[in-house]
Amino acid sequence: MRQRQRRYLWLQGTALGFLAACVLWVGGGLLGLWAPRLGGSLLGLALPVGVALACVFGLWLARRRVGDDTLTARLVGERRPELSLDVLAAVELMREDGAHANGSPELAQAFLQQMDTRVRTVDARSVVDSRPAQRTALAACGVLLLLALVMGLFGEKWAAGVKRVLDTAKTPEAKAQVEPITGDIELTYRYPAYTGLSQRTVPGTDGAVSAPAGTEIQIKTRSDRPVERAELVINGEALPLQVTGNRDLTGTFVAKQGGHYRFAFYGTREKPIAVGPDIPLTVEADKAPQVSLLTPAAELEVDPGQKVTLKYEATDDYGLSGLSLVFRTPGAQQDTRVPLRREDGRRSRDTYTWDLGSLKVDAGDRITYFVEAQDNDAVEGPKKGVSRTHVLRIYSAAEHHRAALEKAEQLWGRMVDHLADRLEGPDRAKQKDAQAIAAAGAVDTSGQQLITDMRTLAQTLSRERDVPTELVSALANISESLGSHINGTADFRRLFLRTQRSRGEDWGTGNRLTAVVTEEITELEKDILYLEALLDRQKLEALQEMARQLAGERRELSRLIEDFKANPDEAARQAVMEQIQQLKARIQELMQRMAEMRKGIRDEHLNAEALSEMMKEQDLQSALDDVEKLMREGKTDEALAKLQELGMQMDEMLKGLDDANEEFGGEQYPELAEKFGKFMEELKGTVDEQQRVAEQTRQLRDQARAQNKEKLSQRGEAIKDELLRKVQQAQQSYDKLNPEHLNSRAARPLEEAQSELSNVENALKVNDFDLAAEAAARAEDAARQLAGMGEQQKQLDEMFGNPPEVRQQSSELAQRLDRDARNVQDVNRQLQNLFPPPGSQLSQQEKQQLQQLAQQQQQLEQRAQGLRQQMEEMEQTAPLFGEEAAQQMEGVGQRMGEAAQRMQGKDPGRGYGEQQAALEGLKQFQQQMQQGQKGRKGGLPLPGGMSGRKQGQSGRDPKDQVELPDEDAFQAPKEFRKDLLDAMKQGAPEKYREQVKRYYEELVK
Repeated sequence: MRQRQRRYLWLQGTALGFLAACVLWVGGGLLGLWAPRLGGSLLGLALPVGVALACVFGLWLARRRVGDDTLTARLVGERRPELSLDVLAAVELMREDGAHANGSPELAQAFLQQMDTRVRTVDARSVVDSRPAQRTALAACGVLLLLALVMGLFGEKWAAGVKRVLDTAKTPEAKAQVEPITGDIELTYRYPAYTGLSQRTVPGTDGAVSAPAGTEIQIKTRSDRPVERAELVINGEALPLQVTGNRDLTGTFVAKQGGHYRFAFYGTREKPIAVGPDIPLTVEADKAPQVSLLTPAAELEVDPGQKVTLKYEATDDYGLSGLSLVFRTPGAQQDTRVPLRREDGRRSRDTYTWDLGSLKVDAGDRITYFVEAQDNDAVEGPKKGVSRTHVLRIYSAAEHHRAALEKAEQLWGRMVDHLADRLEGPDRAKQKDAQAIAAAGAVDTSGQQLITDMRTLAQTLSRERDVPTELVSALANISESLGSHINGTADFRRLFLRTQRSRGEDWGTGNRLTAVVTEEITELEKDILYLEALLDRQKLEALQEMARQLAGERRELSRLIEDFKANPDEAARQAVMEQIQQLKARIQELMQRMAEMRKGIRDEHLNAEALSEMMKEQDLQSALDDVEKLMREGKTDEALAKLQELGMQMDEMLKGLDDANEEFGGEQYPELAEKFGKFMEELKGTVDEQQRVAEQTRQLRDQARAQNKEKLSQRGEAIKDELLRKVQQAQQSYDKLNPEHLNSRAARPLEEAQSELSNVENALKVNDFDLAAEAAARAEDAARQLAGMGEQQKQLDEMFGNPPEVRQQSSELAQRLDRDARNVQDVNRQLQNLFPPPGSQLSQQEKQQLQQLAQQQQQLEQRAQGLRQQMEEMEQTAPLFGEEAAQQMEGVGQRMGEAAQRMQGKDPGRGYGEQQAALEGLKQFQQQMQQGQKGRKGGLPLPGGMSGRKQGQSGRDPKDQVELPDEDAFQAPKEFRKDLLDAMKQGAPEKYREQVKRYYEELVK
């Protein structure tokens, strides 16, 4: 019964507490709009008031109302009249001690048992009144509904009020402002000497101080009242001020640490009579210098002994006391410092030429360096600032070689993958699935990308130093030959698919697709095998270079031991021991690289197992350990003998590598090696014979020219202006031509046409009609080729049914190229007509001699054709020449044939011109092949170097000699005049144009 009473009281208290908290919460939010702090107080009281009300009912009222057994008995008697006095009597009887009972104990016990039985029948709910709790709950619900209505109507205002209360709570109340107790403050700054700043006085301030550390600051001010004494309290430390006339205050302090200070006034007692507000004290830190290394780049590759120009800049807030270049070479225990020039002041900008010749570095070493600046801080000590660390990488041919091999090997791997795709593709199936054929177009795309990457790598490597030219040439040759096959496959795939879609059958294009794919696979297999062999050869050369490096390190160690033997001191011994350690580390590195390199070389190219056994037998590391032990024991003679033995072992290993390199590939390509040797001998004989025949033809030409010079000049002047106009028209047309609108082969004839037309123009300007005629003949050939390509492109666009605008464009281009070709042909015809009939100036004996030379020239043409045929046969085995070399040799044969025709027509002048062109092409081709072989006599034939045409616009190596006229010649040789005309193409500044023109005219007369 008492438990039920307490529960009802707790329910009442909780309901009233929750209701009070809600009222305060809603009221506080609304009040916060006008009085945020008061509203915040109400919001803060909501929870405590609710809890307090619940505790009042549940604890305090419960103790007063529920009470003990007597109160409960009286409550039962009030609620249940039939039990009124009996219950109270039973409670009193239970409290009485049995010893003091006036009646019978048995009777009392029986009464109590009877009352227990009667009380158990009483329901507690009939005794404890629940109505107060119910009324409280109903009242709370009503008030809550009212509050809900208020929130529905004023919810936004309530939220705004709460937000304002929260914002106000986040803003601390401003402290009570302390009023100043002085007037304006005059500050005098005496800066440290190292800053270079002059003394400065600032009157009428609020006292805020901002100065560098170490600055002495004098304060002058006037108090607002009479004082006996005054103090400055600086960061908690008191500093007495001088008081004059009870009002004027003066004091000095040194700025050491930032913070604040304030004034304190005293009377006759110890307690201050006034304390002023805190005044800011800012101590400006002396920053470290700022250093920038402007040039060179963060990482730069340089040659040993090269001079490097450093451009640097350093700044400091007060001044610099020193600048240094700091660098460290590999193996150095500490940095090296080199003083740099600096300017007086806060900024220094200068350059320094760093001569690397004095540094002992090896190829591939990395030198780290930076610029360090030091300021002149005399208070806290000098501070240092440094630039970013840069790196100088010593040029290493071996590293470049290795990087080139890695890139080429990646392309080789892609070639193998491409071959696998072709072998597994659907293109050679008898029954072709159009969908599978279309899907295989992705292989064409990847192959074309492979060719593009190969061509790009060849061009990139050709611009680098110490990259094997044979590798560059092989990549260029493979990209040309394989690229044409891949493009052919892609073209026939499109033709096959287009035919299938338009006509429902392939009309034989499927068989042709099979054929071109088979040709591509054959080309791929050949190129993969040859490139693999070439890469193996490059790795073998890398092994040779590493062996030579080991031998060089061994010789350096021998020299140091000899020096120590001559001057046995501790410094020399230490140098020897350091060199031994470096050599051991170097040998370990090289041997590891050699082991990795030889694993990639196939056994048919190098007996890797035999080389490994040879390296194990020699055991270079063990030999060096013995040398080190002998040196520690002072046995220099024995150490030198051991090194000599080590040198013999290294020489033996190097000789084995040299022999392997000399005969490299001979076993894999024995027939090719034999054919290539015979080809080079035949090429040399052809060059010598052509030179002999051309020299005899030149003599006949010079004799004929002497009789025709004046007449030719008169006739040429009459048509000169008209020819120049036509040449310039053709030049303008070709300048607008984009070779990509024709095909991939159009760039070469376009370049030749432009170059030869420019030669014609320059030759006409200086009245050299003979040279103009020869250039016009070559320009006509190139113009005819371009016109043919234009007509071919027009036909292809019509055959493939390209869009009308494309066909219209190709038709207009073909007409334009045909018109240009006729224009150039007319120029050539008029120039040829200037000359008298061939042979009219020759005697009968000279004509017979010219016929004999023509027959010899025809034989040379046949030899050139034989060389071209040999090249094609060797190309079936390995990509030695490439399309450009084949075109070059074909052009040589054509020149020889034209020379023979000219000579048979009794025209030694034109014949000699063609002979010279053929001879120049032969020599250039021979030089390329000789450079590719690098003096080797056997083994794997190597491709020739990149075309000489890429060395200069004229196709001539700048280092080639130019034949100068002798004193008896009436006119400069054609080669010399052609070079001068090529030089005239480059133009000259406007103010010197006339002088340069007259100079060239005089030279070619």
